[in-house]
Amino acid sequence: MKAVQYCVVAFPKLDSETQIQDLREQFPTWYYRVRPYIPVVLPFTPVTLDEIQNVSEHVGRVRRSLHPIAVSFTHCIERGEALFFDIEQGREEFIQLHHALIGAEPLSLLSDVPVYEPQVWLGRVTDARQRVYAVAEANRMGRSLGVVDSITLLRIEPDEEHQLVATFPFGIGRVDFYDRFPA
Repeated sequence: MKAVQYCVVAFPKLDSETQIQDLREQFPTWYYRVRPYIPVVLPFTPVTLDEIQNVSEHVGRVRRSLHPIAVSFTHCIERGEALFFDIEQGREEFIQLHHALIGAEPLSLLSDVPVYEPQVWLGRVTDARQRVYAVAEANRMGRSLGVVDSITLLRIEPDEEHQLVATFPFGIGRVDFYDRFPA
């Protein structure tokens, strides 16, 4: 049985959000649980409840020094069944945010850890022919602009259902808790 995992993501406010949603709805095999997001900390499995509470406190501390990040992207790519937009503007800021949240990476000791690349996750299209068409349609949208002004802690259930745990606005602001005591 797969364990519950957590990740930290950013939901950009996009000028093309309606177009992206229309595109997603065109394909019956398109799989998505939440609106497009930028993974900041890849999924991890906490050992104890204290560990996830410590992560939440750490994210809360880091977000206080952050400012809104402008993002832009034009190029959609596929990796396996997943579709992503490569972030152009805002790329360096997301790399810095990633490092601020995970700390120092001993890359020489962790050879199987992938290099972090900021991307907007659109979803998964399971049918290969539809995926090729979906990538082409996404690339026709042209340049998309957005802003990120908060980060969100997500819980990924064993059935891959995504649940919001907490949203942390950048700077000083109220943290919205959706799940006070994560499972």
